[in-house]
Amino acid sequence: MKKSICLAPLCLAVLVGCMSAKVDTTPVWSEHLPETGVQMELSNCELLGTEDVYYTLDRDSSDPWVQKPALQTKGIPVVTLQGVSQEEVQLRFVENIDTLYLYYDKVLPQPDLDYIATRQEDGSLQYRLDTVYNYEFVIATQAGTDTMIVTCQRDGISKNP
Repeated sequence: MKKSICLAPLCLAVLVGCMSAKVDTTPVWSEHLPETGVQMELSNCELLGTEDVYYTLDRDSSDPWVQKPALQTKGIPVVTLQGVSQEEVQLRFVENIDTLYLYYDKVLPQPDLDYIATRQEDGSLQYRLDTVYNYEFVIATQAGTDTMIVTCQRDGISKNP
């Protein structure tokens, strides 16, 4: 009789261990966003660059590409937003095609799978980006709308949705 080993408890322990990994909240980048006034910080990763990227909403758009602010990162980025509610923040996937970033409208990032969102004791929102995708943060308040693209790499690997 062949004995089988159940690895489910081990897999669960590894998953829980990854999810509860210590987050370094020392900012590597911080800015008050121009339209909303929301304070945005980036931590728990290496900041590779802050260059704007070319962006479009869809492949068939006749609109010209626009430049959008972006943070190029390596590691597991954590974005902290102060002065905004969770209902005022939307996360979108962004596909990278050569030098163009494209809104990926097939699926939205899933909480607790692609990112972990938590409300901190000081009232700020914290988003830990757990998958190696590119994200666009769209922050819309009564004061206006800001966007920030966060590109993610790990160990030289980058991935699109």
